[in-house]
Amino acid sequence: MKRGFLFTFVLIGLLEACSENSETVIEEFTGNEFVYDLAQSSDFPTSGTVAFQERTDGDVQVVVSLEGTEGDIFHPVHLHFGDLSTPDADIAFLLNDLKGSEGESSTTVSLLSDETKFSFQTLGQFNGSVKVHLGAAGSDADVILAAGNIGANRNSIGGRQKVAICKSY
Repeated sequence: MKRGFLFTFVLIGLLEACSENSETVIEEFTGNEFVYDLAQSSDFPTSGTVAFQERTDGDVQVVVSLEGTEGDIFHPVHLHFGDLSTPDADIAFLLNDLKGSEGESSTTVSLLSDETKFSFQTLGQFNGSVKVHLGAAGSDADVILAAGNIGANRNSIGGRQKVAICKSY
């Protein structure tokens, strides 16, 4: 009798464990991703990448990762219309600030500032660039730590001399 009770108890425990593990897991990302380099664009030794990840809901997750940042300072990150050399380039989207001590920023994007839909499918044809600034105001806003062309501009040469200062707001 004890064996039957023990067997039943173990069987019920296994069935409950299996039912908990068989819950449907909703995936957040499709696995599609574009990664672009962000090159040093000032005297500060920073560089990194910007990754565009397709989400299952159709939005795009933008993850900026930089090496060479530190401290509690927050660095503004902008997605711009036009390539790096476009003077006074309009901001397509204000990405979340990058904290120096973490070196990373993550933002979900679905609509750009001009109200156009931004998706993983449109990214390849997007005429844009990404710039990470030293600060949000004053002369720090004019210092671009790292930058890179994306989308249709991905093969354009950047470099420190070709990075234009952003439009002031």
